[in-house]
Amino acid sequence: MSDDVRSLFVVSLPRSLSSLLYVAAARSIGLAEPVWTSDGEILNRERVPRRLQSHAPADERFTLLGSSPGVFAAMTAHLEENTERRGHAYKDVVQPFVVAGWDPAQAASVYEVRPWTLVEGLVRADAVIEALPGESVSYDDAIVDPDPLDTALRRLYPEVSFPDAHYIDRRFIRTRKRLEADRRDSLLFRRIESIVSAVRERLFYDEPRDASVEAVL
Repeated sequence: MSDDVRSLFVVSLPRSLSSLLYVAAARSIGLAEPVWTSDGEILNRERVPRRLQSHAPADERFTLLGSSPGVFAAMTAHLEENTERRGHAYKDVVQPFVVAGWDPAQAASVYEVRPWTLVEGLVRADAVIEALPGESVSYDDAIVDPDPLDTALRRLYPEVSFPDAHYIDRRFIRTRKRLEADRRDSLLFRRIESIVSAVRERLFYDEPRDASVEAVL
């Protein structure tokens, strides 16, 4: 694929099918993947082999400008120095606030007890990701059908001709059925689901309605 094609940056929360969708999208469009990390995760030090640690960022996750300005600036500089605007594909699941250029005081500020603090931080990160410019593909849609990914890519690249993305096969379907059964029968999942719902409702009423974010890439 020509370097004239704009680079793709996939931003997601961890464990949300993002690696599979990233690979399918990059290969469908013909975008190059960074060679010093896996699945395009240029802000995740754990993805960088030891022999290539000179390319790795700091070992931080969900860094915030308000609480860690030095690390936040270093992560932003790492993004600027190690990304190409054309012909490449990247992904992030550990630094959504850096990618968004967001400046909150802290990730979790309402709750003080785990797992509520963890859930609040993830809900805030999800809101930042949702506000980024671009196209969104939900986990619930993508796990059933590749069409949402194809639709999002064709909206992003209307001038490019490329084949449909493929990632759903028999192995994927078997895994999906097993995970669906586990979720359906899990008391822990239902407990976490209720906590997420409660945190979302609390933040909806506590947060100011005029908050905005600006994308870095």
